[in-house]
Amino acid sequence: MRARAYHHGDLRSALLAEAQSTLRTSGLDGLSLRELARAVGVSHAAPRRHFPDKAALLEALVSDGFQRLGSALEAAVASERREFDDVLDEVALAYVRFATANPPLTDLMSQSRFLSDASEQLVVAREASFAPVRKMVEAGQAAGVFAQGDTVRLGTVIFGMLHGLASMVNNGMVDPTDEDLTHDAARILLRGLRSGS
Repeated sequence: MRARAYHHGDLRSALLAEAQSTLRTSGLDGLSLRELARAVGVSHAAPRRHFPDKAALLEALVSDGFQRLGSALEAAVASERREFDDVLDEVALAYVRFATANPPLTDLMSQSRFLSDASEQLVVAREASFAPVRKMVEAGQAAGVFAQGDTVRLGTVIFGMLHGLASMVNNGMVDPTDEDLTHDAARILLRGLRSGS
């Protein structure tokens, strides 16, 4: 079936799905184009039509990760629960759930090589993934709920706190089933972001 999927033009998607699975189970060191080709049932040279080398594969994984994260955050911001504390709560849950479901991918997405020397495609994917939260902050500022200030910096504070919390879960420092802690983090963030605080 996997080999047939390639002939229908799905090789890139099949390789990325297999790479995500490998990253989750074996980490970065377990990833190789040759092993991915074997796993999806194609020749060892076939993946190079889409990914010239491992670096290109990793960038595609990171770009895909940002797109998935962006979709999760967009859904959180678009929630019918329109009170800002509820929306921020949904955003916090969406980020922590994504990061704890995909620890190696989240670590990869945070590596400096994908921040300082990123391709245009990756920059677009990264910016789009954080756009929902920037819009939420801008809406909160316009409504007088959030303090005025640089939305990028405020967004960085939000993600910094949530990323740290997710890292603690992934490192076994926090019970992964304790989502009340994420709710607490969202409430603390909201108090800090409130206008006049």
